[in-house]
Parts: sequence; C-alpha cells; structure tokens
Amino acid sequence: MMPYLRHLALPLLCGCALLSGCAAPPLRLYTLGMPSDQNTQQQPPRLSAHATTVLISRVVLPDYLDTQDIVIRNGEEIVRSPKSRWATRLSLGITDLITNEISLSHPTALITDQPLADTATLRVQINISRFDVDTDGHAVLDANWAIMPQDPNQPLIRNRAHLTETGPLTSDAEMAALMRKLVITLADNVNASFPPHL
Repeated sequence: MMPYLRHLALPLLCGCALLSGCAAPPLRLYTLGMPSDQNTQQQPPRLSAHATTVLISRVVLPDYLDTQDIVIRNGEEIVRSPKSRWATRLSLGITDLITNEISLSHPTALITDQPLADTATLRVQINISRFDVDTDGHAVLDANWAIMPQDPNQPLIRNRAHLTETGPLTSDAEMAALMRKLVITLADNVNASFPPHL
C-alpha cells in the first residue's frame, strides 16, 4: 500500500510545482536605453582617414552595483527587484549610453567603446563611486573621470561630478528612467571636459 502512495504523491508534487511556476509574473528586462534617433533619415558623415578617435573604457562601478540586478537602497539595506533585471551588466549599459551620448556631439570623430585597430587619439576612463536610488525617489551619482591623450606632451584632463535627481518610483521602469537621466547628465559633464579642438 505504501509504495502505491509514494507513486501517487510524486506526480501530485510535480503538478503543484508546475502550477506555482506558472503563477509567477514574467521577468522584465531593462536597458538604460539609447539616445532618441532624431536624424534617422540622415546618413552620418563619412570619417576621414585622420579622424579623431576616442575610446571610452568600460565604466568602473562598485561591485554590488555591477550586476544585472536592479537594486534600490533602503537605508543601509540594498534591495533587489524580484521581477526585473538589467538586460546586461550595469557597467556595460552605462558605458554604452555614455558613448552614444558623447558621439552625438562629435559627428566627425569616432567615439567608441569597442576595440580600435590603432591607438586612440583620446582615451576616457570613468569611475563611478556611488550610484544609489533610494525608496523616496532620490538618486545620487558620484563620479570622476580622466581624459588621456595619445600624445604624452598633451595634458591629462581630470574632473569629477556629484549629481542628483528625483522622480517617482512606482515601477522599475521609472527607476530605469531616473537612472538614465543621471547617466546622460554625467555624459554631458564628461563631454564638456574634452579639449576644444575635438
């Protein structure tokens, strides 16, 4: 009698597990997004053989942020979203957005975060020491950056920024939008540090 009950219990347990798995909401994936394509009909200008090249190195983030987890700060506690994630590691998403934002301001230069065939005219390293969004909708980003010229006779440019933003946080989509605003502001600050001849 007992072996029969054991055989009957196994399919019931599997069925319950499947039903509970089906009840979970689908996982949502977010990116920091791309700049709006205002000139999608226009062909970008051709790059000359002597075009300035700028390599944006991968942004450095604190370890607890550089994951695919979407997290929010509640005092000393870091809370992970149970229903949403970044589509890629956050450092890659930030690097991609900054690269695209800066490239919009320099259509005749090659601004990239991908490997180059030769040494870049300028190399940019961005370090984010704090990027927190709290449960009240306050976001803070602290960063420093260096712009390093290929020519050793040219000066190294260093700068930093403390950025803040507020907004509603009723969804993970709103949190992603709030973080996007801060990253775009950071990109504008880095862009303003470039040498005037770029």
